[in-house]
This record gives sequence, C-alpha cells and structure tokens, in this order.
Amino acid sequence: MNQPSPGELVASLLRLSEGSSVLYVEDDPTIRSEITETLETLFARVVTAENGVQALEAFQSEEFILVITDINMPEMTGIDLIRGIQKSHPQQAILVTSAYSDSGNLIPLINLGIGSFILKPLDWKLFLTLIHKELTVAHGTREEARYQKRLEKEVRLRTEELRESQQQIVRLQEAKDNMLALISHELRTPLNGILGFVELIRPSLTDPETLEFLGHVDESARRLERSTRMALDFSSLSTGKRSIHRQTFRIEPLLRLAEEQVVSRLEKNQTLDLVWKGPEGAELFTDAQLVIEVLKNLLENALKYAGPHPSVTVEFHREGAWEVLAVQDSGPGFLENTLSTLFQPFSTGNIMHHSEGLGLGLALVDVIMLTLGGRVEVRNIPEGGAEIKLRFPVSKEP
Repeated sequence: MNQPSPGELVASLLRLSEGSSVLYVEDDPTIRSEITETLETLFARVVTAENGVQALEAFQSEEFILVITDINMPEMTGIDLIRGIQKSHPQQAILVTSAYSDSGNLIPLINLGIGSFILKPLDWKLFLTLIHKELTVAHGTREEARYQKRLEKEVRLRTEELRESQQQIVRLQEAKDNMLALISHELRTPLNGILGFVELIRPSLTDPETLEFLGHVDESARRLERSTRMALDFSSLSTGKRSIHRQTFRIEPLLRLAEEQVVSRLEKNQTLDLVWKGPEGAELFTDAQLVIEVLKNLLENALKYAGPHPSVTVEFHREGAWEVLAVQDSGPGFLENTLSTLFQPFSTGNIMHHSEGLGLGLALVDVIMLTLGGRVEVRNIPEGGAEIKLRFPVSKEP
C-alpha cells in the first residue's frame, strides 16, 4: 500500500485532531517549546507539563484525545504517569518519546500495552505518522463506545417488544459484551506491543539466535492479528452490525471456492482431501458470503486438528423444516463431556489432544448460523472423526 504524502498526512491529521486537546509532557524546556509549536498547528488546545505530577493533575481535570510523554523526568517518570492514567482511562491513546532505548524502559512499556514509541531527536515524519496512528485508534475506540451505548439502549427497548426472541437476544448480547471486552483489553493491547516493538528492536539486533527468537515473536504477532480479525467478525455479527444479503446459490461451487481460499494458505507439507456427496445442483437460499466463512472455518479447523492430510466429506440433504449441510472430518473428534460448550469462545481445550489458538473459529460458525436463523450441531463419529451439521431453515426466494 502506498504511503501518504506529507501533505496528505497533515490533512488527515487535521481532520482527526479537529476540536481536540493534547497533553504534552517534557522536562526539557527547549524541546518542549519546539514540539509545542508543531502541536499547536494540529490541535485546538495543547496543554504542557514539565513532569509526571503536573501531567497527572492536568489529565484528571480535562479530556485529552492523546497524551505524548517523555520517560525520564523528575518527580514522576513517564512510566509511572502512564500507570496513573490507565487506572482511570485504560484505553487512553499514548505516544512515548525518549532519548534512551534500553530494555529497562521498553519492557515496562510493552507490559503497559504502549504501541507507539519514538527516540529523540525526533524523526518528524515518523512522529507525525505515530500521532496519526494513535488518533485513528482513539477515534475508533470512541466510536465503538458510542455504538455500544446506542446498541445497549436499543436492545433494552427491543427486548420488551420481542419477548419470544428474548433468549437469542440475550445470548447475542452476552457474546457482544464478551468479545468487545476481549478486543479492547486482551487482544489490542498485546498486539500493539508486539507489532510496535518487533519493528523497533529488529534493526538493532545482529545475533542470529536472537533474530530467530524475534522471528518467533513476529509469527505469534501475525497469528494474534488473524485472531483479532476473526474476533472483529464475531463482534460485528453478534452486535448486528453486519447486514444479511440472501440469495439463491449452488452449494458445490461455493464449497470449492472456500476450499480454494483455504488451500492457498497451506504449508508445503499439508494437503486437504475434500469430497462433495450432495446432489448435483443442490441450492440454498441464504447469505452466500457468510456460508463461505462458515465452510472456511470448518475446513481450517480440520486442518488444525486432524493432522497435515485431513479428509473432509460434505453432504447435503433435507430433514423436515431444515436443509442440512453435514461436514465430516477424519480428526480425533471432541471430548464427549464438553460438546455442549464447544461453540463458546476460547474453548480450545474441548478439542482432543490439542489446545493451541483462541478457539474463535467454531464460535464464529455458531454466531453466523444464529444470524442466518439456523443452528449448528456436533457429534463424534463412532468409527473416528467428528460431524458438524449446519441446519438452515427451509426458505424460498420471494
């Protein structure tokens, strides 16, 4: 993706910072004066402080979209200031400047979830880029909070009107609350720290063993990033943000499309044997894109837990008021005493002989099926493997 030009970056910064205040903390008067002049061209109000004590007093008296702070200061360090801010505002956007890059400062910042750090003397383009990043996150957090408040009010009103749907609404509401809390506190914070500091530390390392270790950290960050995206999908569905677009489509071509997307990401030592046993030309009338997402998650689940060369069979048939897709894999199956909690988020311990990952894939399958008016069932196959049934309500295109 092309980097924005300096003019585009400044224009975007002005839009993001319009009408907002920034708190700038720096004990060096010369540096403080120089950077304050720049900040005054971007923000409606710039409040400065010489140390952490002054800054914390200022922070408690008004709202700031961004806090920019030095680390080493008299009376109260920047790290202690951040701890004080996060006690009352854990999602506060914070950018750290420092003349030192030793691990004694970096490790506490990582633990605090700080993802934006720049060394002095400042690289101005990088400084503005980091301000832009933190303002973007801050606007997203505020919008998320406003949306959550509006949604909670709407849910309370609709619950009174739709008593018959109360159980499903409560379940979606609980899922939304849990997932939004996870994104805010458990995923975003470590992801910011890992991604921010991997790139910061990498140029200063030369030892091969250390670089190999950093590579493992980078790989973990990418897995966490994928989990975050999956969590966002889960949240958008459970809160009703995602619209449903129903259409009639043939199932087998859609299954092959899901297979193609999954196979394209396989490692060299992996294969997938996918067999379609449904009638030729079998069709569904529902949201095709969401069905692809369900099938991809089930195929990825088989690849994750059924070894490097799993076999997956997909059948289609009708059972009363349901049109059923039955997905069978050759994996180890699931623990019988935990099948009832299999589709809850973060339940990877339910899978036999495996506990890696956040367990969001099957939870996402469950919430998609609920959104489509269907349901999902699971059972172990006596001769080996597991079967997951996707039940879609029988419906015809108007």
